[in-house]
Amino acid sequence: MQYKAKTTVWCLVCLGMSWLSASFARAQSVSLTDLSAFQKPQQNWRIVGSVTADLTKKDAMTAKAGTGVLANLPAKQKYGMEYDLFTKLTHGDADIELDFMMAKGSNSGIYLQGRYEVQLFDSWGKANPSVHDGGAIYERWNESKPEGEKGFEGTPPRMNVTRAPGLWQHIKISFQAPRFDGTGNKIANAKVLRIELNGVTIHENVELTGPTRGAMVDNEVPLGPLRFQGDHGPVAFRNLVVRSYDKPKPTFVDLKYAFSQSKVSKEEDLPRLKVDREGEAAMISSSFSTVPNDYVLRFTGKIKLAEAGKYRFNGQFVGGNGRLKINNTEVLPWSWWRRSVEVDLPAGELPFELVFSKQEAGARASLGLTIEGTGVRLTPLHDVSSASLSDFSDPILLATASEPIIHRSFINYKGKKVPHGVSVGEPTGISYSVDLENGSLFRVWKGGFLDVTPMWNDRGNGTSMPLGSVMDLSAQSMITAVAGAQAANYRFRGYDLDAANRPTFRYEWNNTLFEDAIRPDGEGTYLTRTIRPVAAQGKPAAFTASLVEGTSIETSAANTYLVDGTYYIRINEGGKATVQNSADGKKALVITTNGNLSYSLIW
Repeated sequence: MQYKAKTTVWCLVCLGMSWLSASFARAQSVSLTDLSAFQKPQQNWRIVGSVTADLTKKDAMTAKAGTGVLANLPAKQKYGMEYDLFTKLTHGDADIELDFMMAKGSNSGIYLQGRYEVQLFDSWGKANPSVHDGGAIYERWNESKPEGEKGFEGTPPRMNVTRAPGLWQHIKISFQAPRFDGTGNKIANAKVLRIELNGVTIHENVELTGPTRGAMVDNEVPLGPLRFQGDHGPVAFRNLVVRSYDKPKPTFVDLKYAFSQSKVSKEEDLPRLKVDREGEAAMISSSFSTVPNDYVLRFTGKIKLAEAGKYRFNGQFVGGNGRLKINNTEVLPWSWWRRSVEVDLPAGELPFELVFSKQEAGARASLGLTIEGTGVRLTPLHDVSSASLSDFSDPILLATASEPIIHRSFINYKGKKVPHGVSVGEPTGISYSVDLENGSLFRVWKGGFLDVTPMWNDRGNGTSMPLGSVMDLSAQSMITAVAGAQAANYRFRGYDLDAANRPTFRYEWNNTLFEDAIRPDGEGTYLTRTIRPVAAQGKPAAFTASLVEGTSIETSAANTYLVDGTYYIRINEGGKATVQNSADGKKALVITTNGNLSYSLIW
């Protein structure tokens, strides 16, 4: 047997479940050049080039001609499943990824296999989402039950991270289809393995005991179409990708372990080892060792592959060395830390051997192995505790209560560390971070406040992490000129707290003092920032500010701009803004004012 193997050092991918293994899944980008990918589309569904939705007007969505966007634009509200849209493709185990946009007050849903609904809803600003809100796994329904009990099960999202009407949102759904025996009897329920909405995991390992309310039919099947609800208001979709995993997971056959208490650093010493204990094993695990160091574990048996093809093995050997043989051929050579290999393998039950030698006394043992292949979702072949590089510990979370909370820390931003960052969390679930070195508002988010585990656990590294749907803004100083001169000689001058414990930051440019107050609206849906130059000799200084940067800045409404389709800027005070080309080729929203500047950041 000839093997074609490609081996690389593997230092970034976690050995647990990963998202969207695009190189091995059977990926299908659903064409949105026309409606040919769908079954019998009604007139409410159209292929368009772009869409916009009014932030303030219910069910208001308009479209421009072109291709690439699937839009539900009903001329008149009509109800019934016939107005929903079904794909011609069918799926079982799959990862579904797409962008969507909701009109104000609109309601839609994505039905996995046409039966299990992931709810899409304009839930912008709702504090406590239910099973009827955006991102929820919808409830099941039994008409025979008493009133108030007909709806049951269903799972609300962990937090509300839906965005404002008219903004593009991103969702990833990882689904496992129900399982059936040879006679067609269901032997395992369907599962939502994970849903990520706008960058936040809102569901994990949710079992679906049956179809949710409004399913196309009440039965369950191995394969079914995707279905998009079209009878409850305007909605648009783009960048729809379905990655199918239609092959059985690899399994071990007759896996056994052998334990030897001996220090081995050279591969050639392995054949001379005395076996101290051996037995059967369900998975690979370092727990078969009874000592923390100076031991060897050898796992032998067969690995069962349903289909010939290319497979990737990710191995982790921390605290020592390891090797992997498949079908009597070495695919991961004797090495340490983490490694990855792609190899062509035949179908069937193939001889398997993995050896791990732990001899580094100062390192914690970590032993793991995963496999993925064409049509095979990444599958751990080890138990979860075996591939841990550190002790398990409860997370250290910082939450707001009845008043805002202010936290100073290092903050990681786009691969760099902000050394003098301050984060402010509001009780309504809206938060932001400011760089005190230049006065920039560089990050906003909704959801929880901060995970400070990296800062305080063990030795810590001083950083905090946002808990929620994060939107990173420009990290450059907003003030670009003062009284006609380029802004320079910046100094941070501290901050004052108001009666509600909210800070007003004080900065100085060109010997002119500015006050910067960032305040939430009452529902936690947006932030308003007010910059006030402190009057000198009775006259406030004129200044120029670059509010935001982006690849696309378009007028949305009066004094309101849509930035990259992901958030709005509304000018409240200070004059009219202009869109200018910035030095790095992007666009900037710039305003010059002789007094206060106030704008709202809406997302």
